[in-house]
Amino acid sequence: MGEQSRSGDRGAFPSLSKTLLGDAILGRAPAGDLAHMLMHVVSRHIDKGEVLFREGDAADTVYLVRHGAFTLTGEGDGRVCLWRRAPSAPGGYLGQEAVLGARTYSVTAVAVEPASVIEVPTLDIRQLADAHPEIKNLFFDSYVKLASCETCEASTLAGDDRENEEAAVFPVRETVGWGVTLLVALGCWLAASGLGLEKNTGFYLAIIASAVVLWVFQLVPAFAPPLFVVIMVILLDIVPPEVAVSGFASGSFFMLLSVFGVGAVMVASGLTFRLSLMVLSLVPASSFWYSVCLFLSGLFLTPVVPSQGARMAIVSPFLVDLMGASNPSEKDVLGAHFVNSTLGGIGLMASVFLTGKPANLIVLGLFDYQTQFAFQWMNWLVAASFSGGLMLILFFGASWLVFRESRRFRIPRFIVAEQLKVLGPLSPLERTAVVSMAVLILGILLSSVHKVEIPWVALSIFTVLILFGGVGKREIRSHIDWSTLLFVGAIIAWLPVMSLTGLDTLVADYLGWLGEYMRSSLPMFIGLLCLLIVLVRLFLPEPITVILFVTALFPLADVAGVSPWVVGFIILTMAEAYLFSYQCGYFIQLKDILGFKGLEGHYDEGRIIRFNILMILGRVLAIYASLPFWRYLDII
Repeated sequence: MGEQSRSGDRGAFPSLSKTLLGDAILGRAPAGDLAHMLMHVVSRHIDKGEVLFREGDAADTVYLVRHGAFTLTGEGDGRVCLWRRAPSAPGGYLGQEAVLGARTYSVTAVAVEPASVIEVPTLDIRQLADAHPEIKNLFFDSYVKLASCETCEASTLAGDDRENEEAAVFPVRETVGWGVTLLVALGCWLAASGLGLEKNTGFYLAIIASAVVLWVFQLVPAFAPPLFVVIMVILLDIVPPEVAVSGFASGSFFMLLSVFGVGAVMVASGLTFRLSLMVLSLVPASSFWYSVCLFLSGLFLTPVVPSQGARMAIVSPFLVDLMGASNPSEKDVLGAHFVNSTLGGIGLMASVFLTGKPANLIVLGLFDYQTQFAFQWMNWLVAASFSGGLMLILFFGASWLVFRESRRFRIPRFIVAEQLKVLGPLSPLERTAVVSMAVLILGILLSSVHKVEIPWVALSIFTVLILFGGVGKREIRSHIDWSTLLFVGAIIAWLPVMSLTGLDTLVADYLGWLGEYMRSSLPMFIGLLCLLIVLVRLFLPEPITVILFVTALFPLADVAGVSPWVVGFIILTMAEAYLFSYQCGYFIQLKDILGFKGLEGHYDEGRIIRFNILMILGRVLAIYASLPFWRYLDII
């Protein structure tokens, strides 16, 4: 077999980056896309008589031939075509039918002399071709010329239709889910009538309950149930329409929109990828440090990108590159370590920074004026710092326990250097992204000086980016998570609707026993609250859990003389915890991304569940350990 290496014959041939940049087809791609591709390509020497690929094999690789000659044989009539790359001509391609949709190779390629090729994964090159039609057309022309050299007929590119012939499976989950949805809605309506509740309260309780079931059974996208609640509230005249859609006029909605816009500039410009490569070039080349880089990437973005989904969109390309380069197997421990580090960086400190997630801003808006004034950005961070520091220590300790069996993996430093070389100097768009992030950070840190609320600072930056071309139609369409925006805009209005229908009072009455523990024994109250939140999170998404508990407990905290911030922070910290992926929106988002990249199942999700169990206990421990610190700060 031929010798495979990532370096290739560096003395005899140009570097991988120079070859790709100089190629007649791939050289037309943006430098950032080629830099991503370099993580996955392999330079390979082919011996005389070696089979490059066989007819009927899965077309998972496209070959850019640096030099050499091959016989291309089709089994249709047994005749042979000799294909040779001229020494002075640009590199030619073999297996390019994979770019056009073929699932298998149409011929068998055998080297008739020593050759050198660059192997490019089909998934990477197909995504590049789909994003750039001119590149796809060039691959089509290349394949037509290659087919004209053959005397046998080219195989069809229509793909295998066997999947369409598979028998339809009865949708058990969907059928059961919709049935439970109707039964729960009817049951809640009958229960509300039996309790003598007002008609609108009963309607709203039934609507909320049915939305919860839709989430639990995952029958529709996550943003659909809140929209369903909004339209039903309007149609049934439960509250005025302006109240039902008030979330879409809130500061939190516009802040998310604006930060998504700034994040779009970072992603589209390639700045986040460049920063990731710069970090990789500085840290030791080992799987442990790669996982640390993934964690720190999310942690760095937490205070300035107040949406876990937006942070995931920014960090996930770095994770995909690392996982693709590590060649993970099914249920790979190293893949699980990388995935867990990414999730931890995005979510672990979300409650520690005021701008870490939308729920924090919602809770801040529900504080009384004095508490709001006392816990602005910096004071919030100081009060949460002890818990945050302890959770960081526990995170890395639990990671070592659960993922210590990860295999070793390293990326040769010359590949990172080649990628940075391809990127070249900072582009104007990258400079725009740097300035935007710097202004946003300063605007957040100096909010107490300029007196402009953070959402409008972010919206001003986003508007300037649109006016001066930093964010265009393409970035707005592809890089702004509109589903998350719909989710947040629809769900923020739940609290005023609950207040108008009296549902918040009903919930507070049923949780009144917690107020007794809050007054008599704060540690016992904390333990019960943490347990309740963990149980409720098995069925309800994080924002709904936060809203329900905050609405019910803030009035009780005032009576008990406990700071609303302490109660709110505990709720936010524990609501962020989860056991299974369905409980975490950005975990679902990541699974979709990995599935699209062909990496679904290439990590051990069972180990992530074990880690989550440890970190739930770690969060509780961090909260209890912070009690003396909060007493020192005179918060409790």
